[in-house]
Amino acid sequence: MTIKEYGYEYDAELDKRLFNETFGRNTEEKYRGAYCLRSGRDALKAIAREYSDAVVLIPALACDSMVLPFKMYGHKIVFYKLNKNLEIELDSFYSLLKDNPTKTILFLYMDYFGIKSIQDNQLIDISKSFENVVFINDITHVFLFFNQEKNFEADYTITSLRKWINIPDGGLLWCKKGLKNTEFANDISFAYKRLEAQQLRHSFFETGNQEQKKEYRKIFSEVSNILDNNPIPACMSKYSFELIKRTNFNEIFNTRQNNAKALMNALKNSAKITILQNSVSLSNLYVPFLIDNRDTKQQELNRLGIFNTIIWPLSEEQMNVCNNSKYIVNHMLAAPCDQRYTVKDMEYIGKEIARIVNE
Repeated sequence: MTIKEYGYEYDAELDKRLFNETFGRNTEEKYRGAYCLRSGRDALKAIAREYSDAVVLIPALACDSMVLPFKMYGHKIVFYKLNKNLEIELDSFYSLLKDNPTKTILFLYMDYFGIKSIQDNQLIDISKSFENVVFINDITHVFLFFNQEKNFEADYTITSLRKWINIPDGGLLWCKKGLKNTEFANDISFAYKRLEAQQLRHSFFETGNQEQKKEYRKIFSEVSNILDNNPIPACMSKYSFELIKRTNFNEIFNTRQNNAKALMNALKNSAKITILQNSVSLSNLYVPFLIDNRDTKQQELNRLGIFNTIIWPLSEEQMNVCNNSKYIVNHMLAAPCDQRYTVKDMEYIGKEIARIVNE
């Protein structure tokens, strides 16, 4: 029996030789000049503990994993507004900066699926006008397209690498300012629990054993709690680090680009779908799209084995701050376009998504 599903978490076969060579170990090496940490969340923890009693400006369209690391270190969280184009509303943002003239401000920003929320010249203006601002750039949505030789370089740059490649754990942190505190935990429990779930998912595809499916879904739903139990950031597992070193990122880049193009073309068959991503030359983490009656349509697609991600479950505070973020979170799904799939797979799921949305 072979089961085919699209989306959701990666499945994986254990590399037994590599696992035995790396068992119980974390990496202390850097990758492309970045600290190799357990997750993007751990990268934010490493930044958060560098400061005391700061104000953290976070986009209203952000998941809890971007918020919690700063809460762990007692910082004040303030959400800022985005307009309909997912750009920062600069007038209200400047008001937030002026409201905190004496405190350190940690300014976290990101590009959404290649859509720039703020331009380099605007970042330069802020840095010149407000010496108390520390810049943190989350490049998770644009990792494969990110050019570090930009007009403006953030003080810290982070990404969640495990969203791009099939590794059980992995986040990267680049530090223009350096880190005063480089003590990291050596906890591999998160990586090994996720690896267990990935193996169960792989076995399920071969056997159809529903008990295995229940078990790996339970693990995936609960394993992130490990990240939230300790404010000390942890290093990446040695197992994941060695897998990263073997990864052909050019191949992943090309596959995702071709897949995203095919999927976007298929989704255009429905006038009821608004594709949020502007170009296949900027992101391809997912292909995000907006629809009405999102929850019902998602459930119908789930029954076909087509799993589209809801990226941002937002708090009431975030939705109250920004109506545009509220609209997106209530209407958006993110379709898979990653390297597990072929162009034919994309044509199929795009056709099914368009059909379900049109009904």
